[in-house]
Amino acid sequence: MNIVISFIDECLQFYHSGTFAVIKFIIGIYIIVIVVDIILLLFQRGLAEDIRSTLAGMNMPKELVSKKNKLKIQWENILARLQSDNPSEYKVAVIEADRIVENLIRKLGYKGKNMTEILGEVKPGQIDNLEEIKQSHEVRNRIIHDESFVLDRDTAKKTLAAYENFLDSFEVFD
Repeated sequence: MNIVISFIDECLQFYHSGTFAVIKFIIGIYIIVIVVDIILLLFQRGLAEDIRSTLAGMNMPKELVSKKNKLKIQWENILARLQSDNPSEYKVAVIEADRIVENLIRKLGYKGKNMTEILGEVKPGQIDNLEEIKQSHEVRNRIIHDESFVLDRDTAKKTLAAYENFLDSFEVFD
């Protein structure tokens, strides 16, 4: 029993010694350095994107977050073109919608010379309605490349609905 008591006394003496105070100081500095390193690594890794992803449910580009109202107004103007009886207005609406979606997909980090290459780079599951977007882009290509292509209002509405579903997934209209 005396051995245990003497060991405890020695430990208490060491605990109150200057040597232990120096060790505690060095460990304190070391912990501060580790915490600062962790914070810097989180910022370097993209903490802001992770927070935005957590809050929004996805990693939305910063430009989209700041330009939601502008995109909403552009989309309303596109839909207003469908009220016309002029098929040329339907074509312009599809071309404008395709341009908006292409810009957004580029901001997500996909690269390519044109929308067809960009959509080819997207893997299934990365964009919810990828096939609908591809079909809508094919309609846009027919508008651009086939002068005799006639776009009716129903096809234009279906095409724009696919683009709208894509934009809805990025909460553009919320």
